[in-house]
Amino acid sequence: MQDKNEAARNPVKHHFEIEPKLHVAYRILSGNEASPSEPIKLLEVNASTMATGSVEIFAFGPSGELPFAVQIAEITPDELETFQRDPRALPDGWDPSTRKFTCATLPDEGLGDTCRC
Repeated sequence: MQDKNEAARNPVKHHFEIEPKLHVAYRILSGNEASPSEPIKLLEVNASTMATGSVEIFAFGPSGELPFAVQIAEITPDELETFQRDPRALPDGWDPSTRKFTCATLPDEGLGDTCRC
């Protein structure tokens, strides 16, 4: 079975390929990451998404290509700044300071770098 870090790269890589205004995708880590039932959580910062002031989570079950459940939320760059100032506005357990992918770092490890597209 794929490891979660490896598995998380697949949807992120795909989204960077199809979303030209995707700036950063954060992999949100929880204290329960070792559990196969803990979903991969992605917070994507996309300039072409519509600002709502809230975080809508889209959930997907495991599949043949991705053996883990995935939760994806998309926000604007301005909303990210707001949520970084007041993380209580994010869903419980969603802290964007945990880990991030960027289009520039994805081909390598894709973790923890600060460059942007």
